[in-house]
Amino acid sequence: MGNFVPRFKRTSEKDHIDGQPRKFLWVIPLAEHTHPLQFFAFIFAVFVTMSIVVYLSASQAFILTTVLVQRDNNGDITGSLALYGEIMALVMVAVWGVVSDRIQKRTIFCISIVLMGLAVSLYPQVKNVYPGLLLLRLVFAAGSAGCTTMMTAMMTDVVYGKGGMVSGIIGACSGLGAIFSSFVLFSVPAKLGISRGSSAQGVVLAFGIIGGCTMFLGIVLWFFLPKAKQIPVEPIYTRLKKGIIAGKDPRISLAFATSFFARADEIILTSFISLWVNQYYIDNGQCQVGQSCYLALGATGTITGIGQSVSLASAPFFGLASEFLTRSYPIIAAGVIGAAGCFPFAFSFDPTTNASLAFVILIAIGELGMIISGMAMLNGPYVPPELRGSISGTYSFIGAFGIIIISKVGGVLFDKWMKGAPFLLLGIGHCLVAVFSIVVLLLNKKLERMDRLKEEQLQTPLDEVRDDLTGDEIVFSKI
Repeated sequence: MGNFVPRFKRTSEKDHIDGQPRKFLWVIPLAEHTHPLQFFAFIFAVFVTMSIVVYLSASQAFILTTVLVQRDNNGDITGSLALYGEIMALVMVAVWGVVSDRIQKRTIFCISIVLMGLAVSLYPQVKNVYPGLLLLRLVFAAGSAGCTTMMTAMMTDVVYGKGGMVSGIIGACSGLGAIFSSFVLFSVPAKLGISRGSSAQGVVLAFGIIGGCTMFLGIVLWFFLPKAKQIPVEPIYTRLKKGIIAGKDPRISLAFATSFFARADEIILTSFISLWVNQYYIDNGQCQVGQSCYLALGATGTITGIGQSVSLASAPFFGLASEFLTRSYPIIAAGVIGAAGCFPFAFSFDPTTNASLAFVILIAIGELGMIISGMAMLNGPYVPPELRGSISGTYSFIGAFGIIIISKVGGVLFDKWMKGAPFLLLGIGHCLVAVFSIVVLLLNKKLERMDRLKEEQLQTPLDEVRDDLTGDEIVFSKI
């Protein structure tokens, strides 16, 4: 297989004259060993991953009501599936960490994409929620865990400098994937159902085609993704311990907080908006349980698609702000904007109105901004290079933990209290992140002084040794 791997010319000294890195599209600075085509394959893998994650999360509501004819407790089921999926993801983070000692990151990335495609293709074949749907959700979670873990790890390999612009383009590709899923993939079941004269056949064919294409892309991408250097990886508990200890730095703790709520944002936006819209049409007699609700499919695709499209325009702002401003500023903006959308949307009576659409746009902007600025926060000079892997792993772990808590609690409140309860939880989270960001901003000068002091302490012993050497000793040491 190795004979067919495309060979990319490694960056030479001519490509890095005066420390200038090779760039992607003349704008995005890349690490020395990363070819622009490899970087393109990386961001395309991000696009594919986000497309399939959004598609499965949002279309799960229609599997419950159309294929499984589930009438009650759909909110609790959605939250429970997300909870079990994230528990599986936490386990698989440890497994992928062990496996990454022996095989390449690109191999793990591609295997994970294939696993997600396999789960999607089999999703409409299940006969019950437990164990059928749960088992496929666990397979999908194993794949998504591998993708998100390798995504963060690969970013540290391809990034050059502060990483704000790379974070921005990754966020943009994530947004494009969500948009593609909303406007293109969501329409596939309806179109196939109309052409086949059966909504059930349309769902089965759509999931099979989309899952099959995902598996095919997972195989093809292996030949083009960056081939990183093989570095021994410590056990997950050791890396997690180091990452938590590194969280004593408020800036790293802030990045962890953004992961907790931003990852939950993704699940709530996709899973619970589609569930709310679907339930809204059923409650109003416009759709029936057991039949495909094309109104809900269209409304969900429009709401999430427009929300993600508009939020995508904010990606350059957050990327550039993370690159050229103090990193706390874009996180504050993301927190405030997200909260401004979450609170009013949580108390909406009709999730399909234009006002609700405006609130969803604000939520999507806050989510994307928090992802971009949070990832950029992990690539600061205050992050020791030897701890970046541990901190990235802890970042992913905390994000999964956020999904477990908010999705389960939000799902129960969705059934027992009100449909907008999950978004109320997110609004509170966005406010907490914004307040935390302000605190970190106020401490920024003090933290920078501490960073300079650490650098001086590291340099002082070497300077003292040099002062103690005589001239002949210095010459001899150089020889």
